Amino acid sequence: MHKIENVILDLGGVLYTLDFTFVCDGFYRKCGKTVIDIQNVLYAEDLFISYETGKISSFQYYDAVISRLAYKMSFQEFREIWNSILVKRDDMFRFTLMLKRYANIFILSNTNELNAEVLEKDLLPITSKIIYSFKVGCMKPDQKIYRTALEEWCITPEKTVFIDDLEENVAAARLLGIHSHLFSGARGFINFLKKARILPYTLIEEVEQTFSVSNRNTPG
Repeated sequence: MHKIENVILDLGGVLYTLDFTFVCDGFYRKCGKTVIDIQNVLYAEDLFISYETGKISSFQYYDAVISRLAYKMSFQEFREIWNSILVKRDDMFRFTLMLKRYANIFILSNTNELNAEVLEKDLLPITSKIIYSFKVGCMKPDQKIYRTALEEWCITPEKTVFIDDLEENVAAARLLGIHSHLFSGARGFINFLKKARILPYTLIEEVEQTFSVSNRNTPG
């Protein structure tokens, strides 16, 4: 493996927990629809994919959702409920700031405009090199978004690792020669970084303490 210089991180499932319960409960308290009905409206393929890829605006998405739910609420109310899905993982943010000392950090995320407004503030200390699906008009696992990232950031696959929590996204990155890791938790992530030799061994203990993972419980 070439010396790794670049780390591309996903957001939902890696730096953030996506709490769909918060969102559905918020809409349930407002309109009284069942959770299934709310999910079917919010994540209807014709609507949600268009929003995540920037084909419709935030207001158009909001307008379509409240129309299908047959309930009126202000755009601000909608924004607050919609953005409640994002639960920041403080341990991962602390770790990423440590990782930043040894590698260039990038963000590649399937994200919509409203969520991005919240994310931008959190991500500022980590990196300004961010690609959101709604800005480039395509989503992972479409290889177009990976190629766009490599070209825009002027980085090469062999010196780059990609971290994501979805197998199809990781598989797509690997097809382009990008070293990739399927994120399922701290222990596996730390072991991957050890093997990739991104972190000096002097920092391994500090990293494991960040995640509350003891050395004796970490597989060798």
